[in-house]
Amino acid sequence: MKLLAIVGTNADFSFNRLLCQFIAKRFGDKAEIEVAEIGDLPAFYKEGQADARVAAWREKVDQADGLIIATPEYDHAIPAALKSALEWLGSHADSKVMAYKPVCVVGVSLGGQGASRAQEDAREILLSPDMTANVLPGNELLIGQAYSSFDKESGDLVDEASIAQLDKVMEAFFAFVAQAKK
Repeated sequence: MKLLAIVGTNADFSFNRLLCQFIAKRFGDKAEIEVAEIGDLPAFYKEGQADARVAAWREKVDQADGLIIATPEYDHAIPAALKSALEWLGSHADSKVMAYKPVCVVGVSLGGQGASRAQEDAREILLSPDMTANVLPGNELLIGQAYSSFDKESGDLVDEASIAQLDKVMEAFFAFVAQAKK
């Protein structure tokens, strides 16, 4: 099983990047998990032409059996960079790579709500007619208080309750992707 863990921001530092790296390390024996960055993608606009970076992005997403999108929350929504990266994958951009693609949405925030609003925003976008992604239902990973949830030296997630929830969500996602491949 090949999964793509997408860092949902173009920020130089992100706890969501640390989460993607932790997921790749923790579950590397269950799936091939590549951490993918979106910072080099051009901003999407309807009249824009997909360049080599966008073509490579689409190919990477297309080749993955499933996506894990880790999003921070900016003003109750996903970051503009993530929205733009997703736009390049939609049918309105002459791409169909997201059609029925299994996706798991997770998130880390500095506050207590664990990027809950951004995750809901991401799910809404992924389920739109232009995307029609197959979003994992009934599972949420809401990691708040990021500074105390991650080890400052290793960058690993250390909050036991969050790790237990992550294990549950990833177990469900592995089964979800396997079911989609049948």
